[in-house]
Amino acid sequence: MKQFYTFAAVISILITLSACGNNSDKTLAEKASGDIDEYENEYVDAIEQARPTIMVLPSDNLLKRYNALSTQNVDGHNVYVRNYNKYLIANADNKAIISAIQDAFVKANYPLQDLEQALKKLNTNEARDLADDLSKDSKTILLSVAQPDIIIELDYKSSIDMRAPVDKARSISYTLNAIDAYTSNVISSITTSDLSGSKIVSAMSESIKEAMPKLLSEIQKSFSDILKRGRNVTIRVAVASESNIDLSDESIEGNSYADWVIDYVKAHTVKGAYKMQSNTDKEMSFVNCRIRLLNDDGTQYGVYDWARDMSKAMRKDLGVSCSNKSQGLGEILITIKGIK
Repeated sequence: MKQFYTFAAVISILITLSACGNNSDKTLAEKASGDIDEYENEYVDAIEQARPTIMVLPSDNLLKRYNALSTQNVDGHNVYVRNYNKYLIANADNKAIISAIQDAFVKANYPLQDLEQALKKLNTNEARDLADDLSKDSKTILLSVAQPDIIIELDYKSSIDMRAPVDKARSISYTLNAIDAYTSNVISSITTSDLSGSKIVSAMSESIKEAMPKLLSEIQKSFSDILKRGRNVTIRVAVASESNIDLSDESIEGNSYADWVIDYVKAHTVKGAYKMQSNTDKEMSFVNCRIRLLNDDGTQYGVYDWARDMSKAMRKDLGVSCSNKSQGLGEILITIKGIK
C-alpha cells in the first residue's frame, strides 16, 4: 500500500507539469544507459506509469454522418456496427484531425494508442480470438485490443458561407469528450462553436492547442483518483453449464464456494471496495469493485492480471478447474468448470 501514498505526492507534481504543457520529461528509453542490465533492473518511473494511455476515436454521430455506423440484429439484439476504416478513408481531413489531437498529447508526453494501427491488429488471429461471440460490437473488440485508459471522443461539423471572405468562409464547431474507457464516464469535455478559417485541420489544431491545459488537468485529476482509489470494475464468477458444482456447496477449503469468492474479492480490492449485485448457485456478480493499477515495482496491473491471480488461487485453494474469460476493459469473468 506504500505505493499509493508515494503516488499521491507524485501526482500533484504531474498535474502541474501537464497543465503547463511541459514536455521536458524523458521517457524510460531516453533515460536508459548503455548498460542494458542496469536499465532492465531500474525501478519503473512512477511519473511515466502514472500517465494514462490515450486513444482518439470518432463519435457515433460523426461515424453516422459518413455512413460508417449501422445496426445489426444478433440473436434478437441490435448491436452497432462501426466502420472506423470507412471513416478514416472517406476524407483526408478525418485522419489529419485525429493526428492533430494525438500530436497535442504526444507533446505532453502521454502514451497513445493509434486508431489506424489498432484496426490493423484486428486482422490478426490473436485479436479475433478475443471475441467469444458475435454480440460483441467492433468498438468493444477494438478497445480490448488497444486497451486505452482514456478515450478522446471527437465530434465536429463544418459548413461554408460562400458570401464570406476566403479566410472566414468555413465555420467549424467541435466537441472533445475525455471518457474513462473502463466505466464510460465522461471526465472532461470541451466544446467550441465559433471557429472560422479556410482549412478545418489548421483551425482545429490551434483551438485544441489552447484547450489542452484544461483537458490535461482534468484527465490527470481523474486518473490520479483512480491511482489512489483503484480502477472501478465489475467481477463475475460463473459456473459452467456442464459443471455439477453449485456455489453454495462446501469446498475442500471448508467454506462454501460463494463464501470463498466473497472473502477473496474483499481481500483483493482497494480498501475492500465492492458491492454484491447477485448471488445464486450458478453465478455471483459484484459492481463498484476497486482494483489496483500498479504492481509493487511500479509496473502496470490490469483486469486480466487480477482475474489470472484469482483463477490461480481458486485452483490452489479450492481444487477446481476454471478459466479466465475476461475480455472487456472493465469486466472480469471467471468460469468454474468443475473439480480438477
